[in-house]
Amino acid sequence: MRNHWITLAALPVLCLAYSAALSADDSAAPPITWDENATAESLGLQPLVLPEDFYPLYPWGGHSYGSESVGDFDKIVDCGFSMPTFVSESDLPAARRAGLHSFILSMGTGNIDLLDANADEVDAFVKEHVASTKDDPEVMGYYLIDEPGAKKFPALGMFVAAIKKYAPGKLAYINLFPSYATTIGADRDSQMQTYTFTEYLERYVQEAKPQFLSYDNYMVEYSEDLTDKDRTNIYWRDLLEIRRIAQKYNLPWWNIVSSLAIRDESSAPNMARMAFQAYTSLAAGANGLGWYLFFTPQAYHGYGPISVAGEKTPTFQMQRTVNEQTLVLGKMLNKFRSTAVWFSQPTDELPGNPGDLLAGVNLSYQEEIKDKVGTPAVMVGEFQAKEGAQKAVMLVNLDFGRSIIASLDLKEAGTIQVVNPVTGTAHAPRQREWILPGHGLLFLID
Repeated sequence: MRNHWITLAALPVLCLAYSAALSADDSAAPPITWDENATAESLGLQPLVLPEDFYPLYPWGGHSYGSESVGDFDKIVDCGFSMPTFVSESDLPAARRAGLHSFILSMGTGNIDLLDANADEVDAFVKEHVASTKDDPEVMGYYLIDEPGAKKFPALGMFVAAIKKYAPGKLAYINLFPSYATTIGADRDSQMQTYTFTEYLERYVQEAKPQFLSYDNYMVEYSEDLTDKDRTNIYWRDLLEIRRIAQKYNLPWWNIVSSLAIRDESSAPNMARMAFQAYTSLAAGANGLGWYLFFTPQAYHGYGPISVAGEKTPTFQMQRTVNEQTLVLGKMLNKFRSTAVWFSQPTDELPGNPGDLLAGVNLSYQEEIKDKVGTPAVMVGEFQAKEGAQKAVMLVNLDFGRSIIASLDLKEAGTIQVVNPVTGTAHAPRQREWILPGHGLLFLID
């Protein structure tokens, strides 16, 4: 019997709930409700293509819950985000004055019943709502919906098609549930409306024909910084499954992670937690990163980057530091494609070294403590340049409390350089290259 947690990302309260068995017979395999032979070509997918010098990094949600003050956009710029979400058309002048130049507008789906929509009404709605901004080069796209159930996928496909028709080159933004939303067979209404997370993702791609994948997962926070292993495994499983589906259909994908204390019992954010969520996303090949939330709602205990009173908090400083590194490394990795993800301490769920590039990784703690603590562990992301022969490897320190020393063992001779995540410059490896708790280190290999 599988356990699932309910996620209600747009609501102030998150509760934990268990699903019942899929059926009276737990061993019964769920039905296959999608075409297992489908490909990006057979579906006619048109993936989102962004400039290589742009990495989507954004605070998830409306810019300040109704305020149209340019000061709120100033805070987004000051924190190092590359774009805001999701702004109204009337907010565009204020956002531009603050120095922001890439926007996703909040369009929604209006009063259209997504369970009984027809293409003509969707077509007319989209045509009207994109008319004044479809030619604006700074408008990246339009927000439609957060966490839809599978029954809405056909109608959302109509919206995606209409946006492609009336606003060519613009994005139809839809964000998906994580795997811990309830499935068919739960003891309450199913959120995903599918038997499994894989079915949910497959049907979304095949029925909605999106331009990218976006999902949220807050299990790093909910696991209390990886101390709850079951919840930690949910984070890893979702990350690897989103990556697998995205690569299968040649779609870019964005990850949304936690930047505050969403649940009452959660601890406040810390530097290792925030860095870990960014670096594991980058190491897995995520093409964009969102943070939930930036402006702390009244209903949350919070510790978000901006307090309920509108003031910068210590979390703001951590967020800005992580954002600066994410943008430097994200833009650099735009020139690469993700080829492998593995773990130095593999499990039944976490893959080990495929052996294509590295013979292994050398990891150690500082001399004074290495005999007192366990063996260091890292996540490893491998990359291949889209043009040329250069390769890249990112190591992520899975220890939230200790820095580790790391180096690579190449299978074949090559020149290794280490990237400074603040400046983007590369240097020859020093005698000891440290990876801070929860942080990552990017190596370039020629």
